[in-house]
Amino acid sequence: MESEVRKLLDKAEKLVDECVNCSSEDCDECEDAEELLNEITDKIQSIQEKKVARKLSVFLDDLKNKLESKLG
Repeated sequence: MESEVRKLLDKAEKLVDECVNCSSEDCDECEDAEELLNEITDKIQSIQEKKVARKLSVFLDDLKNKLESKLG
């Protein structure tokens, strides 16, 4: 599960970067990034090992903050 979440986080990071670089606020990348970040949140919550989940959550929170600063 951890490796799957890491792959999804990498994908989400690319989408967030594309969203941030998009000129309008209604880019498909922004919507896709939001959906993927929500999916990742659910997966992280199901990870049994709390230390791993916490580490992944920090990265997830950084991406969410970056996206929120773009979308307002």
